[in-house]
Amino acid sequence: MYGSHYIVITAIVLLSIASIGGILTNYFKIPYASMLVIIGLIVGIFHIFPNLKITPSLIYYVFLPIIIFEGAVNIKIAPLLSNAIPIGVLSIFGTIISAIFIGIVFHFILDFPLKQALIFGAIITPTDPISILALMKNNARRNSGDNDYGSNNNDGIKTVLEGESLFNDGISLVLFEVFLGLNFHSSGLIFLKGNILDIFNYIFGIIGISALRFLYESIGGSVLGVVLGYTVSFILSLTVDYLTEIMIALLLAYVSLIFAYYLHVSFIMAIIFSGIVLANFGFKKKVSSEAVEVFPIIIGYLAFIINSILFLIIGIEINLFKILNLWIISIFLIFLVMLSRFIAVYLFSPVSNKIVNKLRYKIKTFSQSINLNNRYKRFLVFGGLRGALPIAMALSLPLDLHMRSRIITYVFVLDLFSLTVQAIIFDIVSKKK
Repeated sequence: MYGSHYIVITAIVLLSIASIGGILTNYFKIPYASMLVIIGLIVGIFHIFPNLKITPSLIYYVFLPIIIFEGAVNIKIAPLLSNAIPIGVLSIFGTIISAIFIGIVFHFILDFPLKQALIFGAIITPTDPISILALMKNNARRNSGDNDYGSNNNDGIKTVLEGESLFNDGISLVLFEVFLGLNFHSSGLIFLKGNILDIFNYIFGIIGISALRFLYESIGGSVLGVVLGYTVSFILSLTVDYLTEIMIALLLAYVSLIFAYYLHVSFIMAIIFSGIVLANFGFKKKVSSEAVEVFPIIIGYLAFIINSILFLIIGIEINLFKILNLWIISIFLIFLVMLSRFIAVYLFSPVSNKIVNKLRYKIKTFSQSINLNNRYKRFLVFGGLRGALPIAMALSLPLDLHMRSRIITYVFVLDLFSLTVQAIIFDIVSKKK
């Protein structure tokens, strides 16, 4: 146990390092998250914080609610609905295909147990483009009129990138829980002693149960979020003090988490939809003008602090020397994950475009929906960064799970690549016309 003074000093030092990282970002022209991870790696080599550990509970119950909530409240409902088709297609079908593709290839090429390989696929699939979106904004400011990120089309691709990231976080977590449940399902006797009919009945039964659980957790979390969003919006109408309104609004993220936990539904989906409802209904009709003006600043600042600390800790936690010893497998995994993202985007973009083009002139909501051209596909492929959620899922794996330590190591390898090399590559890609 450590005293409160140790925690306070550690927090101050981490925030000071993050501030230095922010200053260095302006000179090295690389994403803020990338700079913090790199600094964290250097700090980790010298063991400046030997007792600093990142835990699943810290990520799930402290960091993620604010990060997800901040993304949700900043999504405007009109562009979200307009681009619901590309967001839905990529976040649902793209995520499922990516996770299964990674798991199967991982199993056959590296001879990794299939059930654990599928768990790994679900863990590493969710994307986290927070730092990429910040980079896009910086590019737009630097290049002003030269960069078409200032156009309306930019709002569309930005909405798709943000929306897909938020929703595929929820989908991936549900997949992770489904695959983890299958891993501890006793199936050995069925395959050893059962006939073909028994085996097929077993497989389709598992698929059916998994599909129902997937739908329950995803849809249940979404419905819960909507209900809580409207409920808190009503509560906000009972006060006129803007500080109280902001406090209640921030609590909504954690209230959604608690309700989702006890109802066994996706807490990410609950937080997303509660935030969307709050921002597009409660904050337009139920709160004071001061709250509308101040809340985005406060939630943005909190998310900034949390992300700064999180990316630093990720860098500190990564054992660089251990990763260097696995460089061959690391290169293969990086290629595999990038390939899975490429396949998902390029496979489902034509499907999305076809549906959008059919509905564009029939349903007014989709009239402003974007078509995913080759340039936007490149944004989606390279902009699909991995972030905090994969690390939280990996660290939350049961201690008795076979191959647990190897899965955690591989996840850290991919997070390191994603938050450094991939982010810098995207900076180059984003400047190409």
